[in-house]
Amino acid sequence: MFGWFKRYDVHLSPEVKGRILKDGEPIADVEVYRELMHAKNYMEKTVTDSEGRFSFPEKTIRSREPGKLLGVEHITQSITADHGQTTYLLWRTTTTSTTPEKVIVEKLNHMECDLSDPEKLHHFTMAEHPNFTHNIRGICRWPDS
Repeated sequence: MFGWFKRYDVHLSPEVKGRILKDGEPIADVEVYRELMHAKNYMEKTVTDSEGRFSFPEKTIRSREPGKLLGVEHITQSITADHGQTTYLLWRTTTTSTTPEKVIVEKLNHMECDLSDPEKLHHFTMAEHPNFTHNIRGICRWPDS
């Protein structure tokens, strides 16, 4: 049978756990959005708790795209937060992997996002391919960034 009829598991995002701060203090009731794009868009929303914490579950889909001759070859992950009249970019990256990647799993599981920090482009070495980096843009920080 031809590959374009087969469905494949496509891992769009690992579980996300983070915290929103402003000048080091947690902020409650901030709307946080996760948009995942692979052939179509998947949008989710949550709100921070009294400690500024938010989370999203892991997201995997079944798709025919990986088997198509000219199918979609990348996944874009974007996480934003709305506070006041401003939208903050917490995380944005694009990957071609349809399976979990170690650095992305680690970083999305421990997000510290201070709204007073400027956006930064992070370059994290890929565990699976040490000669390459994941390029992640956003205001979040990690101890090693």
